[in-house]
Order: sequence, then structure tokens, then C-alpha cells
Amino acid sequence: MSEHAKKLWEGLIKWHPLTEIPATYKVSASSKPDPTVAKPTDKSDIVQPMHPSLDGISPVLIKLIWDILVYLFSSVSVRIKRLSISARAFEDSKLYGLEKGFFIESFAGRTLYLIPTRKAFEAFNMPCPYKRDISLEHSYYVLWTNFMLDKDPRFKSVQTEVKRGVSGSTSDVITVAHDGVRRAWEVTLSTTNVLANASKYVGTDFVQVIFLCRDYKLREAVKACCREGGLDPELLAKLDYMQFSSLLRRQRKLSLY
Repeated sequence: MSEHAKKLWEGLIKWHPLTEIPATYKVSASSKPDPTVAKPTDKSDIVQPMHPSLDGISPVLIKLIWDILVYLFSSVSVRIKRLSISARAFEDSKLYGLEKGFFIESFAGRTLYLIPTRKAFEAFNMPCPYKRDISLEHSYYVLWTNFMLDKDPRFKSVQTEVKRGVSGSTSDVITVAHDGVRRAWEVTLSTTNVLANASKYVGTDFVQVIFLCRDYKLREAVKACCREGGLDPELLAKLDYMQFSSLLRRQRKLSLY
């Protein structure tokens, strides 16, 4: 193989499914290794003590929790394949992990996700990425939405949990296109507060407000709620409705994974 061909081959990026890119976390300056400190030579010196919450936990469950933290947005079916364990062993570990409070289950359409709790992040001494404690599910899907939209080249920037003016209201996700057009994305897991969330955008410069719903049934319920809720016609014209699965399919079609 020629040198030119080798360089081209080495430059290729390994293929990853969109939801399988490992989660990344910012490392603080204080946690970066000090080049002036000698590295330990004895392997026993670098073994970290196990967190108390992991005491007595099976190796399979520890492996599962770690996989959830590293691949935050994987579905359960993908995890089973990646971990190369039997469905029975996975189910037993999952049930025990749920009982111990390391994660919760959540369906988005027919797709099942395991959402790590703060306890899971603390067990592995990792920073928790959730910004708000109102709802673990809601915080997770806000991150999920940000992850998907951030891979879309049509958007110049993607921001989460953005406060608007002095009203105290917050937009779950805001995208800004390269031409400056702004869209708001409201993660919607139930019909509670739908009209209030829509009303936040009266008189704003957002060209579109998308209610991102858990599944098709909820999407139709949210649409009916807005249509029959007496909203301002101009605001109603800006509203759109989408399922999580539809957003995932759209991003996959863009070949961004």
C-alpha cells in the first residue's frame, strides 16, 4: 500500500450509529493529570476504591450501569447486543438496577431507554448532566433532543434550558439556523401544561415551536389540545408536532451518524 493510501485509510472515521456515540464530559483543569507528578509503576497503585453504592453489586450490573453512562442514548435492544450477554442475565441485572435506583425505564414510542439517575453518575464519580430536577425523564429527553439536533448541519447553534426575558419561563431547546431563524423545541411527555408552554411564545420571534412528543398517541392529543385551546391564531400557525422516533429517523436520513 502506498504512503498516500495509508494516510487516507488512517484518516477514515469509524462508523457509529447516531445514538451510539459515547457521551462526552468536560474535564475540569483540576482533574487533568499533572505532568510534573511521576506516574505510578505498580498496577496496585492505580486501582481506585469502589464506591459504597456498588458494594455487593454483580459485575454484570456494574457493566450495564457503565454502558448506560457512556452510551447515554442507546436503546435497550442495542445495549444487549453490545454487552454480549444473554437476555435473561440482562433482565435480571436491569430489575436489580431499577430496584437499587441506578436508573429508570422510559418508553418513547416502542423504544425502551434506561435513564441513569444521579446515583449512577455518583457511583462512577462522573458529573451529572441534568440541569433541572423537576423530572428525570424530562431532563433526559432534553439532552436526547439536544444530542440529535446538534448533529444537524442546518443549525448554527443548539441550546438547552434557555430562560426567556424576565418572565422566568424556559425553553427546553432552541435552535438557530445559519440564516438566524430560531425554532423552539418543547419536550412533551404528557398533555399537562401544553397550553401554558405554547403561550410562552406569544409575541416572540420564533418562526416555529415544535412539541416533541413521546409517541404518536400523545402527539395527536397535544395537537387536539392546542387546536381546541383557544390559542391566538398567529401562535397556532407556528405550532408543529413531532414524535421522538420521527426526529431520530430524520437525523438518520441526513447520514449524520
